[in-house]
Amino acid sequence: MQINVLMNSDERDFDWGKIITEPVYTSDDKHVGHVDGLENDQFVVKDKIIHARYYRLDRELLEEYQDGKVKLKITEQELNSKYKRERPGYFGQ
Repeated sequence: MQINVLMNSDERDFDWGKIITEPVYTSDDKHVGHVDGLENDQFVVKDKIIHARYYRLDRELLEEYQDGKVKLKITEQELNSKYKRERPGYFGQ
């Protein structure tokens, strides 16, 4: 199932809970972790268990969810430079 940036009926009906624990890839096909959770209009990607890295992303950055894989609209470099965090940021952390 492909997710479109525009708010169409497919996106409104999409169960965002499906992507939790799924692997995440950037637009340049780099594996950057797994979806750790959802909050409001964002999702959190977690990479590694020890010394974990987190990325908090707006849902509009999701390009595609297909065959159990989440693909982002941004490259690994963009992800690291703009969205990398030390904590997941749940509940205002």
